[in-house]
Amino acid sequence: MSKRNDFIWKGIQTVCWLIFAGYCIQTGALLFNYIYSLFKPIATNNLHLGLNLSALYSKSQTLYTLVFTVIIAVSALKAYILAVALQFFKKLNLEKPFSLNVAGIISKITTYTFTVGVISLLAQELFEKLIARGFDVGLAIRYCHDGSAYLVMSAIVFVIALIFRRGIELQNENELTV
Repeated sequence: MSKRNDFIWKGIQTVCWLIFAGYCIQTGALLFNYIYSLFKPIATNNLHLGLNLSALYSKSQTLYTLVFTVIIAVSALKAYILAVALQFFKKLNLEKPFSLNVAGIISKITTYTFTVGVISLLAQELFEKLIARGFDVGLAIRYCHDGSAYLVMSAIVFVIALIFRRGIELQNENELTV
């Protein structure tokens, strides 16, 4: 690999590590804030980056828990996708890229990006229904606003997984003919 390509490859890995760390911190902060708010309800005024769910908490602790669970789940799944992507970087051999390990990792990324997309879209629907019924969900929507982007990404990664599967077949055929 040329120096330029190697630099770009390392840069992509570094960006993935930084985003992964950011999602891990976000998930941890959300989880901590949720647990803390159960013991100190006054904390519901400023949970995470200005998220104010005090009105929702005072009306229904069950809906408060549901909203927070969805937000934490989406954040944790995004962190997990990046953890799997980092595994991809470790397992990928650019000399012989088509392997079952790599194809499995790509399939796993497809599954989890699709899951994040679906959960995010369902969360948006939930938040809109809660708002229509008079519940204030504050800025909760910003944690789940990119569902359609994740669905598109899962479709793209699915096509890449299919290409990798076909590449494995061709590589195996090529090895058998030699």
